[in-house]
Amino acid sequence: MKLALRESGDPKGLPVVLLHAFPMSGAMWEPQLEALKAFRVLVPDLRGFGASPLAAPWLIEHAAADVLESFEGKAAFVGLSMGGYVALRIAAAAPERVAGLVLCDTRAEPDANENKLKRAAAIDFVRKNGVEPFLGPFLKDAIHDQRAAAFLHGAAAKSSPEAVMAALAALAARPDAVPGLAKITAPTAVLVGSHDKITPLPLSEAMRSRIPGAELHIIPDAGHFANAENPAAFNERLVSFLKRL
Repeated sequence: MKLALRESGDPKGLPVVLLHAFPMSGAMWEPQLEALKAFRVLVPDLRGFGASPLAAPWLIEHAAADVLESFEGKAAFVGLSMGGYVALRIAAAAPERVAGLVLCDTRAEPDANENKLKRAAAIDFVRKNGVEPFLGPFLKDAIHDQRAAAFLHGAAAKSSPEAVMAALAALAARPDAVPGLAKITAPTAVLVGSHDKITPLPLSEAMRSRIPGAELHIIPDAGHFANAENPAAFNERLVSFLKRL
């Protein structure tokens, strides 16, 4: 799959790949672009989102392969939520391509059966009602600082029902990444919003404890989309980590 890929920053800088969350596109990373101008920033749209075509059904493994095929060489991979699942798969499948790893508001554990049933219900809801009625309750639960709601809604509103349904199925089917955490050798930072209800702090603490040498940073006054809810604190932690690679 050839993904839509936007580049910004310094072409000679360290490549930094920003992997977006569900049900967003790469547009969700706009609050980071200025802060990352010293790096070569690569922002793909995953399958069906943004300007990338949809080939469904797809799995997290497919998304990771798509990203690796979209550029050459090593990079630091920054993934938030669904993007974190893709980043973990990249670290497992192609560790030689990973210069650093930043796992934001995400988890290594697979969906429990209860969550798989919830995703199935969400697929049925989107099929019957479309994306817009799904987004309101989803974002209300995910966001702590509602000032970010309009921006995040805009980053998700253009997603088609087909893309959202395919991604929900991929999220439900994702593999257990916990056994691979101890094998990660790249420098790793875990970032999590202090009020994240979807992937709360204990899940980030568990990842940090299992990844050798990993560091954990809590982003204050932020929920699941910490990059948009508190971009100043998020960017400070992100840039500080990337400069040390």
